[in-house]
Amino acid sequence: MSNYIKQEPSESSSDMFMKKNRSRQTISLISIGSSSSDSDEDEFGTQLNPNKKQRVEAVLPAGFLDPIRPEKPTAAAPPITAGNAMVPVREEINNVSAAAAEKGKRAAVTTNTAAVVRNCKQFWRAGDYEGISNGGDVSLADMDHVRVHPRFLHSNATSHKWALGAFAELLDNALDEVCNGATYVNVDMVMKANTKMLVVQDNGGGMTPDKMRQCMSLGYSAKSKMANTIGQYGNGFKTSSMRLGADVIVFSRCRGKYGLSTTQSIGLLSFTFLQNTGKEDIIVPIVDYEKTGETWNKRLKSSDECWQRNLETVVQWSPYDSEEELVGQFNFLEDQGTRIVIYNLWEDDEGLLELDFEADQNDIQTRAGNRDDKKLMTIANDHPSSRRFLTYRHSLRSYASILYRRIPPGFSIILRGKEVEYHDIVDDLIHPQKHVYKPMSAAVTLGFIKDAGHHIDVQGFNVYHKNRLIRPFWRLWNASGSDGRGVIGVLEANFVEPAHDKQGFERTTALSRLEARLIHLQKTYWSTNCHLIGYAQRRHSKKPVSPEKEEASPPNADDKSNSTHNTTSAPKWNGKKGQKSSPVVRERNRFEAQPAIEDVNKAGPTPPFSSLTEMVLKLMDENRNLRNRYSN
Repeated sequence: MSNYIKQEPSESSSDMFMKKNRSRQTISLISIGSSSSDSDEDEFGTQLNPNKKQRVEAVLPAGFLDPIRPEKPTAAAPPITAGNAMVPVREEINNVSAAAAEKGKRAAVTTNTAAVVRNCKQFWRAGDYEGISNGGDVSLADMDHVRVHPRFLHSNATSHKWALGAFAELLDNALDEVCNGATYVNVDMVMKANTKMLVVQDNGGGMTPDKMRQCMSLGYSAKSKMANTIGQYGNGFKTSSMRLGADVIVFSRCRGKYGLSTTQSIGLLSFTFLQNTGKEDIIVPIVDYEKTGETWNKRLKSSDECWQRNLETVVQWSPYDSEEELVGQFNFLEDQGTRIVIYNLWEDDEGLLELDFEADQNDIQTRAGNRDDKKLMTIANDHPSSRRFLTYRHSLRSYASILYRRIPPGFSIILRGKEVEYHDIVDDLIHPQKHVYKPMSAAVTLGFIKDAGHHIDVQGFNVYHKNRLIRPFWRLWNASGSDGRGVIGVLEANFVEPAHDKQGFERTTALSRLEARLIHLQKTYWSTNCHLIGYAQRRHSKKPVSPEKEEASPPNADDKSNSTHNTTSAPKWNGKKGQKSSPVVRERNRFEAQPAIEDVNKAGPTPPFSSLTEMVLKLMDENRNLRNRYSN
């Protein structure tokens, strides 16, 4: 019997070559949802396997998982206007027949990018993996890209419940540039067409075109591997800028190094643009320039037409009316640096800007907080040591002065034309004490605020992480009455992880232990020193017990002199750590340490015979009763 082997039809080499080299359309905008922030292409899919049975577990909107269709370089549909209002019109592909013919088809693309993932079951370490470029054999041909809706920009920014916390993120990015030569960061307000805009500018190393795209993307951060940098999540710029305003435009110039030419880039992250054009994905237009000799030329990532469309989008949705005005913003920078302009600032429920620029010409304040409490503001003016505690919630100048434990030499923070004076909270303390949190060797400084004698309710711990203030005046001990009032603590805790908004710590076992220890330190300090600031001295029947295990201590040297008077043998401390004596043994040792009767006769003049006899009989009775008690 002959054997028959069924052969599948094979593709010819020419067909395979044509598939590998199938032309791809290139769009002018960059999608944050793409897995590669440096790619010039947007999305391209693969041919679906018709023999594979599709598994459907949920009903999704039609086309939700379809690849994003590249935008055609054709003219956009004219907007429908009603009076002075513009109604957004969603852009559609003109050639309907061509779109229908290509529906369900995807270009076959094989990438050489592989991600090395370490299986980690600890949540806070699960993200520590690195992607390897141009290596591995993992194909993304049959995988869809994750799409990021513009609403995510807003929901992501809600992590900042406090507007001044968003400013801190931008200041962190500038301070991290000290290693690249940054000497200042300038925060100011500028006017453009009667509209207030925020400007944050530094003279750091700037960003290359590739780094600009990573900055506009989500989760890209090279700082997490650096020991002396604050940023680590790759999300701070997006959350902070979107928390302060609806739109942000970034100008960055990077000096050429290692034979590379000097570049400058303009990137636009605009919630207004995405919303008014009906986009369903986050699109970020970016244009790059390259310096050749003394002139600046276009730096093309794909084509001149793509570059021009990016520029037109930036000009249309930015506060600047032309390319010349855009490029003119680089005049504020020197050889290198970054200039961030946030516009369309958010308003409160009353229609006023959330940020107040008029209350103080050298400050930026929030309308929320306790600044409208006249009594507190009077106290803040009369007691300068407590001023920062009472004003940091609404004053950026007050908050920025204590934001960092140490300021690098030669670096300055300039707020609206006036330098912020760095302030060390330890300088405001009297009767300071230093402790060491032994598990992590963290130094804790504890003391009374200088104005504590006026009985101002100021207390809490200022906890820093990698030189950055995470919890200002963290109130842990909520005692009734006046207990704990006036006690301020300062420490740097690098062993606990901050939350994404850097305004708190993640709830971990290490944090719980730290809280318990700090509460114990504050209680002990208050009970032993409160009389120094005018409070009645606390008297406790028992000493406060530390949450940590106390090691047994050897007896005092004075007890050795009394050992000759001990008439009975008792178990003594043998020097072993951890051994604790029972209450009976402690009472017995106390009794045996009392002077003998002979010493009583020697002390002072001899009393009358009857009094001495009564005293001797009384001591003998007590001695006999105690001996019977302990022998049983």
